[in-house]
Amino acid sequence: MSKPKVLVVSGEPSGDVFAAGLISSLKKLDNGINPDIYAMGGKNSEDAGAELIADIEELSVMGFTEVILKLRTIKKVLSNLSNWIKQNKPDAVILVDFPSFNFKIAKLANKLKIPAVYFIPPKIWASRYGRINFIKKYIKFVITIFPFEQEIYKKEGVESYYFGNPLYVLNKKDVLYADGETEREDEKTKNLLKGKYPVISFLPGSRKTELKYHSKRIVESILLIRASYKEAFFIFPFRKEIDSSYFRTALKNSGMKDNGAYFFTDSMGFALSSSDLIITASGTASLEACFYGKPVIIFYYLNYLTYILAKILVRIKYAGLINILAGDLVVPELIESKFTPRNVFKEADKFFKDDGYRKTVLNRISAVISTLDAGVNPFDAAAGLIYDKIIKYV
Repeated sequence: MSKPKVLVVSGEPSGDVFAAGLISSLKKLDNGINPDIYAMGGKNSEDAGAELIADIEELSVMGFTEVILKLRTIKKVLSNLSNWIKQNKPDAVILVDFPSFNFKIAKLANKLKIPAVYFIPPKIWASRYGRINFIKKYIKFVITIFPFEQEIYKKEGVESYYFGNPLYVLNKKDVLYADGETEREDEKTKNLLKGKYPVISFLPGSRKTELKYHSKRIVESILLIRASYKEAFFIFPFRKEIDSSYFRTALKNSGMKDNGAYFFTDSMGFALSSSDLIITASGTASLEACFYGKPVIIFYYLNYLTYILAKILVRIKYAGLINILAGDLVVPELIESKFTPRNVFKEADKFFKDDGYRKTVLNRISAVISTLDAGVNPFDAAAGLIYDKIIKYV
């Protein structure tokens, strides 16, 4: 009997992290079957045990206009991956977010009679609800990461499952950004943090275009905060595979010297647990930041055309996942024109000076986060479901 072949397809750094968690769980299935796993992904998927057949580094884009600029590259990757699927005929295809690309893979899988599963399906509740019709036709079942998502899919007649949000597991293991260096880094830097207040983590984003639009505003915000808080200290978490050179250059050009006022780290856990405030780009990291019991400020800036298109298409009121989950403004959002150094300073200053406001926000964050725990390991549960419904019949 040949070993089952599973293809896992992610397209962004955050998706690669989630894909890796699922790959690890598939690899340790306690049923005597250890499937061969292939992936379009990054270092996380590869380290988890998958054989990379396409690298997501080539697809590091954001928004509508940036996708257009990289269209040729995307088409090439899609063509290569499609050819691989036709030649190797995997027994299952697991899609992780990245809908514009993954829908094409789902359509091909369906044509070849390969079952396709969506782990972290498209956020149809945010925009393009009509995609539900595609999912009904081409996806065997979906595994959601927010409780309200499962209800939406169920209502539409889509087989759907919810096992909690994977960030609970990732947060405990510090695998989103750590590389086994957390304890050594703690020893190396704990003296550096002594007497520093406030300690602020800035998460500029992971994509090249995010860094392009965010870096200058972040650096100017830092200078403004330092003008009022002389002992302020800043931490910049970047995974090792993320190119932080654009941000480092912006920091250097500002004239702010590395004189004990900041440092870079590849450990999200160390950075956020050491901080008094977390200021983060909207996205997966903005939700993860809320697991650390610290106040959070969310920002985002887009190419103007991308922003106008997003305003037309997006159906939700808020940008930050914590606010979307709450249906209310739990933490401040500075989006597009509101993302200015002056506004960053004002929001930060309020957290530092108003203890009652700080406590209220932290309590509200905690209440929202508690709804994301389903009491099981979501990666293990998802892997078990995929085995029971597909792999064991190969």
